[in-house]
Amino acid sequence: MDLIKLKLGVSVSYSTALRGKNLAMRELRGNSEDSYKMLYSYLHMLEQVNSGTTTKVELDEAGKFKYLFIALGACIEGFKVMRKVILVDATFLKNGYGGVLVFAKAQDPNRHHYPLAFGVLDGENNASWTWFFEMLKTVIPDSSEIVFMSDRNQSLITAVANVYPQSHHGHCIWHLAQNVRNHACNTIKAVVAWRFMELARYYTLHEFESAYASFKVRYPSAFKYLEENTKRETWARVYFPGCRYNLDTSNSVESMNSAFRDARRYALIPLLDTIIKKISDWFNEHRKDAVSGSIDTKLVPLVEIHLHNLWGKAEKTPVRELNSYDLEYEVTDTDDGKVYLVNLIAKTCSCKVYDYEKYPCLHGLAAYLYFLEVPAVHGRRREVNIEYHQLSSQYYWTELWAMAYYRTIYSVPDKSEWNVPDHIKLLQIIPPKKLTRKGRKKVNRNPSVGERRKRTQNVRRPRTNFGFSWLLFGMRTNNPSEPNNPSEPN
Repeated sequence: MDLIKLKLGVSVSYSTALRGKNLAMRELRGNSEDSYKMLYSYLHMLEQVNSGTTTKVELDEAGKFKYLFIALGACIEGFKVMRKVILVDATFLKNGYGGVLVFAKAQDPNRHHYPLAFGVLDGENNASWTWFFEMLKTVIPDSSEIVFMSDRNQSLITAVANVYPQSHHGHCIWHLAQNVRNHACNTIKAVVAWRFMELARYYTLHEFESAYASFKVRYPSAFKYLEENTKRETWARVYFPGCRYNLDTSNSVESMNSAFRDARRYALIPLLDTIIKKISDWFNEHRKDAVSGSIDTKLVPLVEIHLHNLWGKAEKTPVRELNSYDLEYEVTDTDDGKVYLVNLIAKTCSCKVYDYEKYPCLHGLAAYLYFLEVPAVHGRRREVNIEYHQLSSQYYWTELWAMAYYRTIYSVPDKSEWNVPDHIKLLQIIPPKKLTRKGRKKVNRNPSVGERRKRTQNVRRPRTNFGFSWLLFGMRTNNPSEPNNPSEPN
């Protein structure tokens, strides 16, 4: 009896502690209704502590929350020295009100996340995506230099085309590869997906056409899907009209969605706090990375390491000067024996790697080493003094890399420290209608078209035969004390 009372007391204590913990977490994350009521005040303080920040809230006809857009001033200012490729994706919220969390981000030259804007929409549809890109256009104007990368959500594609008509829109080749693999027949589907991604990344038109013809013969059903449902200029590097550098998937923005997986269940203001603090941490971390290198290192580590690995081979690569004034060179690749034409002034190579990646390929580096070693002669264009880091695009210089992170991102202070005008305090938002769903709360998002959910490793259960094993396996028994044949005497 005493033991039962003890167990009951422990159970009650544990339940009380658990309720207290859940209450503390709710207080920490905030009340959902209060988040909507205080949203205008919160956004006012966010703009006060982060100059240049743009925020916008859209309500429906009944005054209920519909859309939210936030672009931090530090991010928008830093984007001026970044590659103009914007990755866009959305993920579902799990706070009981539905909607999606949207991110528009760039990627810094050393392959780090660089968020530009984020928001909350009521769903992925034409109206919501159009509103989001119209808000984005107020901080990042339309330009032919801008490239968007995303999955093939039709509403998103339509909105980009309408709001950013001068920009270029590429489709994530990883998502497309999952669709291609599902249309392959009588073959290993994973190989088809890999072959497609390899096909999309060819640098020269001749290589692409040759590989595409082979792809047609080997995987006719997958080829038919590509021809009927896609345009080559949206996924093939050689046909893409814009400059997307080495970015051809939107997977990096999806990893951001994963970084805020738990926060998607928070109320609105705690969700925004979590995102802003994480972006602030990223800025601080990458700012230190940008200034931690040697003062003599003028290229980001990614490019510096790449050129370092090529240096030894480039020194042994044969180079012949074709035009000493225009700095044109003929470079013979020792691997395939092919001859490539390099122009150091235009920063181009006939292999096209230099043209697309915007930092030297093996042939470009070999031509530059020849340019440095051969003494100046009459007729050489020596007034063009090309330094090592000038071989690459300015977007890969450490100077611009550091400028992208020079501003600090501040989180909104505690509510007790808010200084909000009365007319803003009076503005309150009605929460959207709460969703009522039956069953267990869903945490993982549904895979998009073509995606595969990773199969879990289920533990195989032992066969249950209810004592009739002799029907399946003869008269054998696993009990050593029993005879193998019941008809035989012990």
